Amino acid sequence: MKRSDLEKYLGQKVKITLFDGDVIHGELHKTGEEQFKNDPNLYLPHNKYFLINPQSCVFRCSHIKRLKIKKEI
Repeated sequence: MKRSDLEKYLGQKVKITLFDGDVIHGELHKTGEEQFKNDPNLYLPHNKYFLINPQSCVFRCSHIKRLKIKKEI
């Protein structure tokens, strides 16, 4: 997935399928955001992404196989 396409979904609830088949759910964020400056694992790496609520692993945009927006009910 292209970085420009992925960044359209920052701050939204998404469902992501990674290249290894893992499916993760949560709110999409990019490393380096000011709100995460107290957590070096989420602030210092450049050009990486992660989900919160629940917390997920840090991944690159090239690791994404499929992305869907989660609809709130």
